[in-house]
Amino acid sequence: MKKILMGLFLIGSISALAGQYTDGTYRGLYISRQETEVEVQFDLKDDVITKATFRALSYKGHDWLKEDEFIAKNAGYLKTLEEITGKKIQDVLPTLYNEEEIETAGATVRKGKIRAALQYGLNLGPFRLAKK
Repeated sequence: MKKILMGLFLIGSISALAGQYTDGTYRGLYISRQETEVEVQFDLKDDVITKATFRALSYKGHDWLKEDEFIAKNAGYLKTLEEITGKKIQDVLPTLYNEEEIETAGATVRKGKIRAALQYGLNLGPFRLAKK
């Protein structure tokens, strides 16, 4: 019985070190009023975000990635992705519950939208598995 328990303990320990999420590319989004406001794509390796980009960023029909007036305001969003890159996803998600405005972006831009998109991506699972 002791050998079985020790074996189960070792297997559990090894799987905990491997990471909670499968290595790969994830996609998630945040939708409000039937409009995709935030869509992110991020890569995970051993639960660490190695790359994160926006596939969509909009509000009330304005594209914050293509319209000049809004590109000038999206620096806070881009900075948020830079800040989470290189960190464990489990450490990042709680920090994005902060509902403070992203600098220079205005009241419509919230870190919570990014957090929701990341969580949605995790819930869906990897879009593409990491190359071995």
